[in-house]
Amino acid sequence: MWKKLTKIKIILRQNVIGISVIILWFLIHFIAFLITTGGNSSLALAYTFYFEEILNGYGNFYPIITEFIIFGWIFMLITVEVYRKYHPEQTCLALSRSMRNHAVIIGYSHFGQRIKEYLDQKNKHSVVIEDDEQLARELIEAEEPIVPKKPLDKEILDDANIKDAKLILNTKDDLESLVVATDLIREVNKTCKIICRCYDDSLAKILEKQLGCDTISTSRYACQVVFTEIEKGKVENLVIIGCNHTARRLMKKLKANDINYKVIERDKKRVEDIIDEEPIIIGDAKDLDILKEAGVPTAELVVTLMDASGEVLIIVDQIRELNKNCHLMCRFFHEEVAELLEKPPFNAYVISTSKNTLNKLIESGIFDKL
Repeated sequence: MWKKLTKIKIILRQNVIGISVIILWFLIHFIAFLITTGGNSSLALAYTFYFEEILNGYGNFYPIITEFIIFGWIFMLITVEVYRKYHPEQTCLALSRSMRNHAVIIGYSHFGQRIKEYLDQKNKHSVVIEDDEQLARELIEAEEPIVPKKPLDKEILDDANIKDAKLILNTKDDLESLVVATDLIREVNKTCKIICRCYDDSLAKILEKQLGCDTISTSRYACQVVFTEIEKGKVENLVIIGCNHTARRLMKKLKANDINYKVIERDKKRVEDIIDEEPIIIGDAKDLDILKEAGVPTAELVVTLMDASGEVLIIVDQIRELNKNCHLMCRFFHEEVAELLEKPPFNAYVISTSKNTLNKLIESGIFDKL
């Protein structure tokens, strides 16, 4: 209902000139008819809205011109609506700017999507800031409150009405969006609650101390879950597929505990800083030869850390072809696919870090004040 009312306000604002012309046209003629009828307001209204025929030459001219003005306005209204349908970004921005006492979600990855879904279910208002066109497209087409830009200057923050926001959730994992955006937000809004997803513990301490925000780490949680399973099963030999923040945390723990491991990463650029120090194999984990080179056939545990559902299913199938008995852990977002992975023949332990982190935020009560 709120969204519909806001859209009506937008349409009225966009057509204010046409509406004003029509009102002014009828008002002027009502006054003129009031004068010519000697102050008879009922008759003046009847002339103005065609309930009585005007018995002079102007009686033919007035309705023709009135109809011309009204149909011209209707045509303009249709044109504006068609433009809005083909340019939904305008509606998205207008909705975003109209928000009050709302939450702002920076980043629409898995974690950001879960937060928005929860807030929508609870009928709590939120604005998403996401510069990735592919991630933003769905919200833009649905004319949801979204600012499809990077939150790196105050004008963009104004589009999300940051100054009137109650809660900011920065879920981006790039350093620029994390530090610059959070600093700008704190300048604009001194009192709102800010929660940042931060993969680096040292940086998290700085953000908490200097900018007065809370930090969370999905990678820290995932690492704890995996390492708990390693300790429980007394694993001495494992393979990690995908080198992200979770993998890097794991490698430090494994190295400190003298546990043998190998990492498969397809993109060499992601590991250039550690490739000479770590047992990393560059290649596609969908390739059986790469899995064999990494030691999957004899591994006690294999951990997959990719997000692409199609790839994960193929890789897990290949792993089970090589090793039917190893413990298999998958960090995954899509619940439907996760259920499939947990069943035979895959029998995987699925970790949903975004779901767990959202549950912790809900338990903390931060959404109750919205």
